[in-house]
Amino acid sequence: MNKNRMVVLSDHRTSNPLLQTEHGLSIYMESPSGKYLLDTGASDLFIHNAEVLGIDLADIDYCLVSHGHSDHIGGLPAFMQINQKAKVILSANIPGAEYVSVRRYQHSITGNTDFSQQKDRFIFIHENTIVGNIHVYANIGQKHAIPLGNQHLLTRDGVGNYVSDTFCHELAFIVDGVLFTGCAHHGLLNILEAVKEPVKMSIGGFHLLDSHLHQHYESDEQLQAISSCLGRDYPDIRFYTGHCTGDHCYDMLAKSNNNLHQFHCGDEIT
Repeated sequence: MNKNRMVVLSDHRTSNPLLQTEHGLSIYMESPSGKYLLDTGASDLFIHNAEVLGIDLADIDYCLVSHGHSDHIGGLPAFMQINQKAKVILSANIPGAEYVSVRRYQHSITGNTDFSQQKDRFIFIHENTIVGNIHVYANIGQKHAIPLGNQHLLTRDGVGNYVSDTFCHELAFIVDGVLFTGCAHHGLLNILEAVKEPVKMSIGGFHLLDSHLHQHYESDEQLQAISSCLGRDYPDIRFYTGHCTGDHCYDMLAKSNNNLHQFHCGDEIT
């Protein structure tokens, strides 16, 4: 294979009645260097959808986990049961951590992986590194504003109190010119600032939420400013987003940037 092929296995939008949806993200990727699973969604739903789409997850070489929230890592135990060979790359800050969302109501968003099992399959990341053809970015700065939706996301500190999540458990990955952002809790512009190599395509959420009732997030003006910056500074990158990017937010971003596209569960992108 001389090009990248990606298929969205888990998202909350789809136009295919044979596929199931959830609030989660999982993407299958074939590239010249191998086969990858980008996040595992919130459950084993991505496995069902892969079967419908004719994708053999047992043949995956690497599973890349963007961060510790359950909508991205919840399906990992199920994946490790059906795939006996893939290495799992994730932040060293995930094991033992607890995460909570207080958006609309308080609920746990901690994953359910037992990291004491199959220890040889995990590659824990502490800093920027390269694993095979996978460039892993763990040190993402805050030159630009971070998404306002982060205000509802907490983690438990060493003495049991819930505090604001700093997202030290979030990684960004580049594989064969494709940037995987996960949810981009650090902010898409900050991630792009951190990766010092050419990128042809970016795929993942932007964590730009649509305002709801008394919960207000990025204004239309702020969204337009992000879109303008993407168009000005990264004109050659095609951006594909879904999952935690609201419909209104996407519309505002795409209004002035033809390089932005919305993905749905079942979409194939090359």
